[in-house]
Amino acid sequence: MNRPLQRLWVVAYDIEDDTNRRRVHDILKDHGQRVQYSIFECWLSRPVIQDLRAAIRAEIDTTDQVRWYPLCQWCSREVEWQGRGGPAENSDFYIP
Repeated sequence: MNRPLQRLWVVAYDIEDDTNRRRVHDILKDHGQRVQYSIFECWLSRPVIQDLRAAIRAEIDTTDQVRWYPLCQWCSREVEWQGRGGPAENSDFYIP
């Protein structure tokens, strides 16, 4: 079976309410790798990202912000970091 085409996404959030922030964190941790306190790198297919956005939309308030940054194939290979960390793994995080 072929896996759907995936793209690396950087997902960053700024959420005031602790409960909502924890819920968004819990959703994202099943889809990607946490690289900073409120930043995840996620390998996502188009159908998964649509479901993920809907799930997160249900958990945030109008004062919150979630940003989605798509990275092209070239960009995903050129990600650099300093200090702790490593490349985002293209693993199957999604738990249906």
